[in-house]
Amino acid sequence: MIEPKLRESSRDYAYRVIREMIVNMELVPGSKVSEIELANLLGISRTPVREALIDLAKNGAVTIQPQKGTFISLIDPNLVEEARFLRKTLEKEVVALLCEADYQKQLHLLDECVSLQEFYLNQGNYEKFLELDNEFHQLFFQLTNKNQIYTLMKGLNIHFDRARTFIFKNKPSIKTLEEHKVLLKAIHEQDKHTACQCIEQHLYQYELDKDSFEKEFSHYFNKK
Repeated sequence: MIEPKLRESSRDYAYRVIREMIVNMELVPGSKVSEIELANLLGISRTPVREALIDLAKNGAVTIQPQKGTFISLIDPNLVEEARFLRKTLEKEVVALLCEADYQKQLHLLDECVSLQEFYLNQGNYEKFLELDNEFHQLFFQLTNKNQIYTLMKGLNIHFDRARTFIFKNKPSIKTLEEHKVLLKAIHEQDKHTACQCIEQHLYQYELDKDSFEKEFSHYFNKK
């Protein structure tokens, strides 16, 4: 179980863990969730769990139905596309910034992250690989001092993260790692044009895979 961070409120802790469980498909689309069970699992009271679920409902990640209960929302292709579009738009800008000389001294953090990704991928530890994949993209914003933008993006991004995680777990591929390496090479070479092309192509990969997965796992997808 994920441990609470130092001085993290129970509400924030509940939100972070439940979000992670949704993204990792531990809480599968369409399933009913119990405040009591989640509270017992996290070792906290029901109130912060309820508050976290309300926050997740605002992002469309869960659906609260009066008199019926709280359910994990189905994967909505429209929301996934909105999140992908937002990420593509913002990440192209921060990747272009990383290509500037002012940020070159910090790129070793991205190098280390990619090296760890390769290690865990070779070990078959896909959960850790995906965790580092998220960290890699978050570093774009941290290294360019755009942390608040990343935080704002994260609410909608849950839909893209969940779909991407679901596809990767069912169809593991080294392509993500190779794309990270090519992107990082372009950033080191301060080649903004290539770096922006790389990030756009990288985030487009979901589009190439989604149709077959929507058909094979139709019970997880919202068809409206």
